[in-house]
Amino acid sequence: MIIKFLTPVQLWQDFDPQAAPLDMAIAYNNEEGDLRRKGVYFTAETSEEGQIRAFAEIKSSVAQPKRILVSVLTEPEQRPISDSFDELLKRGFAVVTVDVSGIPDQNDNAAKYPSAYAYASFAAGKPDRFLATPSAKHSPVFLWAKIVRRALTLLEYLYPKATLAVLGTLSAADVAWQVAAMDRRISALIALLGDYSEPPVLEEDSSNADSYIMALSAKSAARMVRCPCLVATSANQHGGDVKKIGEVIHQIPENVPYTIAVTPRLNGQIDEADLLSTYKWLDKALRGEKTPDLSLTSSQEDGFVRFVLHEPSGSVRAATLHVSYNNAPAEYRHWHEFPMKKQEDGTYAADVPVWAGDREVTSYATATISGGMTFAAKTVCTLVSSTRPYHTSQFLLDTASDHGFYSDNSGETFISHKDDFRIAECPNGVPGFAGKGVLRTNILSETGRYETASSLHISVYSKSDSTVRVCLMKAEDDRIIRYTALCEAEGEEWTRLSLETDDFKTEELIPMKDWEGLLGIILPDTDDKYYNNFLWM
Repeated sequence: MIIKFLTPVQLWQDFDPQAAPLDMAIAYNNEEGDLRRKGVYFTAETSEEGQIRAFAEIKSSVAQPKRILVSVLTEPEQRPISDSFDELLKRGFAVVTVDVSGIPDQNDNAAKYPSAYAYASFAAGKPDRFLATPSAKHSPVFLWAKIVRRALTLLEYLYPKATLAVLGTLSAADVAWQVAAMDRRISALIALLGDYSEPPVLEEDSSNADSYIMALSAKSAARMVRCPCLVATSANQHGGDVKKIGEVIHQIPENVPYTIAVTPRLNGQIDEADLLSTYKWLDKALRGEKTPDLSLTSSQEDGFVRFVLHEPSGSVRAATLHVSYNNAPAEYRHWHEFPMKKQEDGTYAADVPVWAGDREVTSYATATISGGMTFAAKTVCTLVSSTRPYHTSQFLLDTASDHGFYSDNSGETFISHKDDFRIAECPNGVPGFAGKGVLRTNILSETGRYETASSLHISVYSKSDSTVRVCLMKAEDDRIIRYTALCEAEGEEWTRLSLETDDFKTEELIPMKDWEGLLGIILPDTDDKYYNNFLWM
């Protein structure tokens, strides 16, 4: 089969989103207090294979909104984000959800695909979004972007004086990048927690992956973007980690303003504070106001690397440096925080120690500017070498140092809540870690900084007699293997667990041989349980 390699310009050169009739049909149009809701079907694609009838829901608190945020819905898990923009509605925005998933909402409304286009519908089975064979025009991402561009034509007809912005979350981020790059009606782009995974290469044939990267990836689209961009990620999100974000950001033309926001949660979550920053940024961007121009530089000294944050306007009020050592997989990186001190020339600086065996330091800086908004600078990767010996310690983690743990509920929701992770007092008055979903720490990824001994000790409080699982993620032979230890905990008291290497076993009951290559600890059992005092002994 012949693979046709296309550039983004070639991919879109024959498509006119305003040419074909919309055949608009109103599904509902109602008011609830100040909130107006309108559901609209429109024709997105017509061919010999059939007609795609796409669906958009328009929410607004005003009759003729001047600013509109278009949220792309490629899969049902993204709906909580689209339903969380009440603050924008209060600010006079319209929020428009464009469904391309084909999965009906609570009122049975969704995009309707004929059988020939079922490859793009989640209702017919999760599509292969990396499909780009025999050309990128056969990819679901291309079809989804066409539907959104047709939705822009619909909004142009309904609200001719409105300014348009596009939002994509996770896998929908690639769609948002495409729309912003190829449609000049878009005035701002927001990519939240974008999944920037590389397309898989199968059977040593990279042609499909190459086709996708060249024509449909965020990196290829970023070169063509001309509007302000807000790119939000979380430090350890798989696929959207800060290193890959940097690869995308570096493709944006120099004269195009962009802002990076990095959430403090490590498991790909956002909360109300992150959304508020998004609202403020969008408000400023559509008004033409400038965002801070942050840049981070590094220089190696004897035994440490100095990082300096620059911002010409002097709007920075506080800055923090985030550092990860070497090349642990994104999901298992542990980030160290260093407060940056203001220098006489207005820059902010921090010194980061390096030890023998360190190969590279990955870093980014977050800066809080006037008005309270926090943004990040581009990622900097610094190659290092040092003869300074490693620090060693038997202390791993206790309740007073909770930065290493977080609550991993990424499989359930994108909106995090205050009680997802907390240090709480269990019934006997001793504080411990508690969380929603599972508890995780990646502090073990710092090879050489924590000297392991013969056993790992953990304290657990359980409200009743129960079995507790302790899981270790370990890198072996270019794979990540999960080892689990099963432990019995007594009810209504603290139980001290002492775990040897052979207490941890795979699903096939193969025991773990040593502590080398550990990436992190996972505690799956959190209901009615508290954890404390992690020590190597």
